[in-house]
Amino acid sequence: MEIYIESRGFYQDDDYRWLKVTEETQARIDKQNLPAIIQEANQLIDSESASVVLSRKNNSLLCLLTGIEPTERVDFADRQIRISIAWVISDSPDNERTLRMLAAMALNTEERQHFTVEISQAVSLGGELGFQVDFQHLQKLTNTEQAKKILQDKLPNTTNKIAETSPQRQQELAVELKEYRLPTQQSLIVVVTGIKKEQTLIDADIWRGLSSLVLSSDWQIVNRTLPDKNIANKLSKYFNNLMIIIGVISAVSLLAKTLHFF
Repeated sequence: MEIYIESRGFYQDDDYRWLKVTEETQARIDKQNLPAIIQEANQLIDSESASVVLSRKNNSLLCLLTGIEPTERVDFADRQIRISIAWVISDSPDNERTLRMLAAMALNTEERQHFTVEISQAVSLGGELGFQVDFQHLQKLTNTEQAKKILQDKLPNTTNKIAETSPQRQQELAVELKEYRLPTQQSLIVVVTGIKKEQTLIDADIWRGLSSLVLSSDWQIVNRTLPDKNIANKLSKYFNNLMIIIGVISAVSLLAKTLHFF
């Protein structure tokens, strides 16, 4: 398992930065050197807002949580300090279950506050880089045996759905993640974020997507083939009408020549 954390320290020079965290080391890593699965997820979210991403790619699974805001953690200018955490782990049923549990805790209204406290204890201010990480504390959150006890493994409904972000929709998604396995698609699977256009989620073929810019407050089924069919139908009608017009012009021209109008 690889863990990547973004946050900042209290002082002005302790700006936001990513760390790659292992049991032995905590090393700074440039954003462009993050694993591709994290970079892909970051491009599709508003990382400054509370976001949740689940993704599968090249035999790896990702759970990315952003916009975690511990109580009373501010910088030198009294601005809220945020934390983002990414877990990258090999693709297996047990590991998928663990990441589903993490995502569900971040989405669940009752569990989110306790989860934030746990994160704030694992990622604290101080150290040479402005913040430091308790790896052992983070490991407690990825308890495989606990995930087995509280999660089910029903086959998922593979129909894609999106909705406007709200506490109710997030709660419903948390329940679904606890009950159902993820689809097997090799791409972004779950995206919950702030400001992201509805069409962006549709184009990315997200299984479950929530954003403040989705037009429907209720879950809506996404069928990506419909827009393509609509465009094809419109183009077909356009060309049919065009051929009719050309035919009429040709007929009028021929008639005019026959009657010696030209």
